[in-house]
Amino acid sequence: MQFDYRHFHIDCRARHAEDGLYYARAKIVRPPQKNRHAQSHESGDIDSFSNEADAISCARSWAMEWCDAAAE
Repeated sequence: MQFDYRHFHIDCRARHAEDGLYYARAKIVRPPQKNRHAQSHESGDIDSFSNEADAISCARSWAMEWCDAAAE
């Protein structure tokens, strides 16, 4: 799931592991601005879930909270 939030582009994914669980992950990119290069942040595994939809929902919530804190 990809979407824009504030001044960030967010890509939320679920990594399906060998243990059968889905791990929430997010990549956040701040596009280049005047006198600044593009910046990106990868979450790593946030939490694990038994289904993909819950993992993506978690990644989305986590990413939006991260963006809110980074924008301040």
